[in-house]
Amino acid sequence: MEIEEQDAAPVDSDGISGLIRRVRRLAKLSQRELAHHLGVSQSAVAKWETGRTSPSALMLARVLRVAELALAAVRADGERVTPMKVVAARDAAGRRYPAHTFVWAEGWWVPEGAESTAWFSQILLRSEMLELPRVRYSRWWQHYGRSPSLADVDDHPTWDELVAEAREGWLPARRQLTSIPEWAWQDSRKSRNRRPEDFRAWARVVSTPRSRHLALVPTTRRG
Repeated sequence: MEIEEQDAAPVDSDGISGLIRRVRRLAKLSQRELAHHLGVSQSAVAKWETGRTSPSALMLARVLRVAELALAAVRADGERVTPMKVVAARDAAGRRYPAHTFVWAEGWWVPEGAESTAWFSQILLRSEMLELPRVRYSRWWQHYGRSPSLADVDDHPTWDELVAEAREGWLPARRQLTSIPEWAWQDSRKSRNRRPEDFRAWARVVSTPRSRHLALVPTTRRG
């Protein structure tokens, strides 16, 4: 007969010890059987149940799945807290924006220093065609330009939501496309959402004796 180790210390305050015992009771498993199911030693399970050690979050999730349970974050009033959206917008390097900040679109993207050039409107138009908003983020909603909605407080927007927000703020008038200097596409420090080489898929490079420009040629949008 298997003898379970007795509690050598008070049960941990988070109730993990008792939760693991509850899983074994629901699944009708001994310590040895649970350990075999998880690929750990019986002594590891015994230490979890006596509070001498605690399983990692991933291991605890595996323990709960044995009894068809799952981890959940719950507020003091019982309200369940869901994870942040996997589909939230990311920058060009695939990085998520800082979780503690608000993320919003401040019109359409233009490179640093382009505001005072003759190509400013054309760059804005191209960014609108590329669905490339100027993404900003801050931990203070006062920098947000407007009071945050419930969705803003709860999560980060998706890329489509950022594009829609940019369109809502300003939609450039349709006009004939002209050449834009290549330097205007090079500086992506303020955007983080496109690499310079990404723009070449949307524009044809034209070399001239005096300078090198990008002649804009409308192409089929990528999905």
